[in-house]
Amino acid sequence: MQLIVCLTRRAALATFAATISFPASADHPGENLDARMFEMEPYFQALDAAQAPDFELQDAEGNPVRLADFSDKVVILHFIYANCPDICPLHAEKFAAVQASVNDGPMRDLVQFISITTDPVNDTPDVLREYGDRHGFDPTNWVMLTKRPDQADDATRLLARDYGLEFTMTADSDMMMHGAVTHVVDIGGRFAAKFHGMEFKNVNLILYVSELINNAQHRRRERGWWDRLTGAFQ
Repeated sequence: MQLIVCLTRRAALATFAATISFPASADHPGENLDARMFEMEPYFQALDAAQAPDFELQDAEGNPVRLADFSDKVVILHFIYANCPDICPLHAEKFAAVQASVNDGPMRDLVQFISITTDPVNDTPDVLREYGDRHGFDPTNWVMLTKRPDQADDATRLLARDYGLEFTMTADSDMMMHGAVTHVVDIGGRFAAKFHGMEFKNVNLILYVSELINNAQHRRRERGWWDRLTGAFQ
C-alpha cells in the first residue's frame, strides 16, 4: 500500500508540474517566472547568466560528455563524491526523487540530470556506475561524470568553483568540506538558477523546470510565426 501511495504522489506531482504555468514576459521569458519562484521558494536564486560554465568530461564508460550536448534540454546538475559521508548521499536522494517525478510525466525527454564527481581519483568507473544504482537514478536521462585522463585531478573541483561552489580538502582526512547546490541550466545553455541546500521543495524545482520548457516552446512558436509572416513579404 505504501508503494502505491508513493507512486501515485509522484505521478500527481509530475502532472501538476506539466500543467501549471506562471505568466512569462514576452521579451524576457524568465523575468516573471523568477519573481514568482522567489516568492514561493526561499532557497531559490535567480541567475540569468548568458551561459553556464561549459565543460567536457567523461562518463563511466569513457565517453566524452559536454554540457553543449544537452543544449536542447533543461539541465539539472550537482557536484558530489562517492565517499562523502553525509550531505552527498542526501543530496543524491533528493536529486533522484526530483528525477523520478520528472520522468513520470511528459518532461522526461526534455530534462537531463548530471552528477559530477569532485573526487575523480577515488571515484573509479565501477564506483560511478554503482553510485547511480545505489541511489536509484534512471540512466535514461542521468549521467555521472568525471575528469578526462588528460585533465588534472582537481579539474572537476575547479569546475565546481566556476559554478560558485567550493569543495575544500580537509587537512586530516580525504573528506571535502562543501555545501549542497542544485544548478539549473536552461535550454540553449543559459545559467538560469540555483536551488540551495536540502530544504527547498521538490515541487518548486519541478515547476520551475516545467516553465522553462514552456517558455522555450513559446519562443519557438513566436519565431515560427514571425518567420512565416516575414517570408510572405520576401
